[in-house]
Amino acid sequence: MINYYNYSKKHKYNPFLDRYLQSVKKDMTYILGVRCADGVLLIGDTKVTIDDGADYAYSKKIFKPFTSVVMGAAGASGLYKSFQDRITYAVTKIEETERITSPEQFSVIIENVIRQMHDVYGEDRHILSNLEILMGFRIGDQAELRRFTSYGFPEPVNDCKAIGHGEPYGTIFLKKLKPKNTITMEQASLLGCFILKVIQETEIDKSVGFSDSLLPQVWHIPDIKYSTDLPPYDSNDDEIIELYTEYRNKKFSIKELSNKEVQSLLNRVSHRVEDFNSFFNNGDFRLF
Repeated sequence: MINYYNYSKKHKYNPFLDRYLQSVKKDMTYILGVRCADGVLLIGDTKVTIDDGADYAYSKKIFKPFTSVVMGAAGASGLYKSFQDRITYAVTKIEETERITSPEQFSVIIENVIRQMHDVYGEDRHILSNLEILMGFRIGDQAELRRFTSYGFPEPVNDCKAIGHGEPYGTIFLKKLKPKNTITMEQASLLGCFILKVIQETEIDKSVGFSDSLLPQVWHIPDIKYSTDLPPYDSNDDEIIELYTEYRNKKFSIKELSNKEVQSLLNRVSHRVEDFNSFFNNGDFRLF
């Protein structure tokens, strides 16, 4: 039997091994990232299985460890909680002495944290096959999306990517609706809510879902488009720098949608989910 952890350390990145690990059954979660026409969207379910799958609870899976970075993690609940804690701690320590100014800096932090987890947990199969990260961020004016493998290797996502056990069940909608860079964050939010609601109501994957008190998480990371009313940018003028910073933070803030806003999205797609269900329940779909 191959020792995949030692194999990866010896041979570094192996795309065939990575595809194998992606095919291994994952624990819970559906998190979708979409590079939209006006920014990046991250949306995820909140259902968490506990007691080795015997029970479940609800918890947030997408978090914001840094001012301009939003991350979602798929994997066993204890692992992604450990990942969240480690990332938050690492960022806090680094920010005490220096400022994070590039996505490359943050990628290195993530790689180091995942490597630390490998050292701590050794050859635990959940680390090797289940831990997967989606990161949306905006260091400059353009929002970006990256996926990190269970070994910490970063991959840019130029259109859309879903992670977690529920990933296969949304694929058909993503392929047919083709959200690649053409839809807005609001439209992508509707698509993500539709997929999560279909998975939950059809019970096609009982490890993915949400509750009335803890709805899906929806994060918007908008691109920045400067107004022509602003004065020319001058990096030496403190007042102009402050004006631009205030403009960015106010008009193009990175934000998690409120429960009220998410409920509105779910209500808007409910009739489409009913159409989807009735297609099968009423016998409209037949092979013979």
